Amino acid sequence: MPNVKCSTGQLIHGFEKLAFALKEVTTDSFYWNERIELRLKNQIENPNTSLPETQFDLGATTTRIADAKIEITSTDLYASVVASLKEGISGLGNPVISQIICLGLGKIGECLTARYQFVVILSLSELFNTKILAYDPVFTENDKKILSTFNVTLLTDNLEGKYRVKNKETVLFYMPHCSKQLTNNLLWTNWGLDLNYCIIIANSFRKIIDSNSSKEIEVKAGYVSKILPYVLEIAIINSFKYYEIFNDIAIHVFPNINMVCQDLWKECLEPKYSEIDLEFITDSK
Repeated sequence: MPNVKCSTGQLIHGFEKLAFALKEVTTDSFYWNERIELRLKNQIENPNTSLPETQFDLGATTTRIADAKIEITSTDLYASVVASLKEGISGLGNPVISQIICLGLGKIGECLTARYQFVVILSLSELFNTKILAYDPVFTENDKKILSTFNVTLLTDNLEGKYRVKNKETVLFYMPHCSKQLTNNLLWTNWGLDLNYCIIIANSFRKIIDSNSSKEIEVKAGYVSKILPYVLEIAIINSFKYYEIFNDIAIHVFPNINMVCQDLWKECLEPKYSEIDLEFITDSK
């Protein structure tokens, strides 16, 4: 029997392929799929699986990302993202994107999903001529080197999604497959007319509400529920070869927020989550 050796990177890449294969054959249960995804993601992104410095090749990694960028920009998926984003921006008070804040990308040096999600926002930053700021508590030193190579500014503090827009400057928040609690925190932080300056690319608000019980929504996504009648959610046509990388992602804008009854903004208690319900890495960890 031949002696076959695989690098950590090859094993992780193979594991990613297994994740996509499992997704294809487990469509009968959304919740079972979700648990499988979480287990696989945890193993793929576990700090213990990070490539050692001696195995990490920055040049080769940036080449793979550049190739993925060329690939993604030629797809119908990317064309749909651009068209939907331009549609959403047109109705805002300030249609100029001042910056992009990217949360929850994962380990872009090792994870196929993170790599493709990254090149989408990298391409959008070039299209709209704006800078990217990024944070994820799982970023490794290798990931930080990669991001610096692509002129991405690294944020150092874990604000748990509580980023506030300032000076009536429109900010694009890119949060692919982040937890509903992070989206909830972002909404709370900008609760009121400041939402008119927020563009949120994240899991569909409608699907968050439809796929969770009312009790779950009350505990984990109360602000998502409250804002749902007033958000313009623009779907993305996902025809990408790896469907799961961008499934359920939508663009959310708030063009008519100044017409909302002011009573809505009065209920503005900061969200609190019990330890057992947490879906993200907190600042204390």
